Amino acid sequence: HIEAVDKPKGTVRVHYKALTKMRHSLVSIQWWVCLFHCCILAIASETSSSAPLPTDEHGDYNGADLIEWINSHPQGDIHPSLRIGREIPGDATSLLGLFVSSSAAAIEKGDIIAQIPWDHMIHPDTKYKKSKFFSCRAIYNIAKELKLGDKSSRAPYVRYLLTQPRGIMPGEWTKAGQTFLSTILANGALPPYEDTWKSPHGLYDTEWIDECSGDEDDEVQTAAYWLASSRDEDTLMVPIYDMANHSNDPKKLNTLSYKPNEPGDAFRFVATRNILPGEQIYNSYNRCNACSDVNEDDCETFSFYRTPDVFVHFGFVEDYPQNWEFDPDHESSDDDDREFEFCLQKDEEDDDALDAYFDEEDDMPNEDDGRWLRGHLKRLKKLKEAKEGMEKNLVRGE
Repeated sequence: HIEAVDKPKGTVRVHYKALTKMRHSLVSIQWWVCLFHCCILAIASETSSSAPLPTDEHGDYNGADLIEWINSHPQGDIHPSLRIGREIPGDATSLLGLFVSSSAAAIEKGDIIAQIPWDHMIHPDTKYKKSKFFSCRAIYNIAKELKLGDKSSRAPYVRYLLTQPRGIMPGEWTKAGQTFLSTILANGALPPYEDTWKSPHGLYDTEWIDECSGDEDDEVQTAAYWLASSRDEDTLMVPIYDMANHSNDPKKLNTLSYKPNEPGDAFRFVATRNILPGEQIYNSYNRCNACSDVNEDDCETFSFYRTPDVFVHFGFVEDYPQNWEFDPDHESSDDDDREFEFCLQKDEEDDDALDAYFDEEDDMPNEDDGRWLRGHLKRLKKLKEAKEGMEKNLVRGE
């Protein structure tokens, strides 16, 4: 059901009923595949790292070794109110992230949350350039540090990286997992398009194997590539900063980051408003996407990803607001320009509805596009029902 509503100046706003449930159906299918095929064993057994990670009174990782290590450097500075831990302490299913400690003072606007020295990051060495967004050398350096383990000069960070699970991004999934995701996406008709994630033509193959001459039989190199994809800030692996969870919700997003201008400079992570005790500290992984209302001066990182790109590079479907572009002729050789891009936001008055914003009326989907969208929604609904039926049969079979 589509209903016209009042629109802000310069945009076209469309009210979508019942789209929320379909979106969550797709998310649940994608996460089912991800979790089913996720290998939770880290590569620590293949390296020389053995020291346990520090934990708090709830048994959650608290980054105490990282904080001490960074603060010991003249350039290092971690805000004393920062807490590393789970959103719900002691709940292993709760997200690990950065928070303002409930027993500490607020982090005030303009405060440095974390300042990370150059020597404590993993980077492309002297080849670093602020305007460069991909580096083979940086990935090779990640692999080198992982193999050194406890012998690395960055051991507190390396120990943490070695505990990170594998199989999160769709490019890492098994052949069966990728095949099922292709089925969900109508074999290339829907984003994220297969040339960004599906073997043997995804970004891992084109970037790491082809461009960087990576060794696909070297598990540590492969792990380094996926760590860079999911955790780096362009070409920098930045401890503590990379633990901040993602949000573009203006009520949540509360930070900005500043990359080094030159090799040897520090990385700064700064509060953009007062962050109260108990609040989570958020970063945006795609701050400057087409739906973001941000100052372009804050767009110094490669953060223009749309929502499907976030899924490819980070392994999750971001919460609203979202930025989508569909191309009904993506697989066609015709020159017809049928792409339409829009922003999805939660409706402030109706929890079961979303608001879609288009830049101009001409950019809205036409009747053919509407039929195309409805056809895919109907197909996805049938696929979801079939999946649930198969799951019930598997349970009965046990």
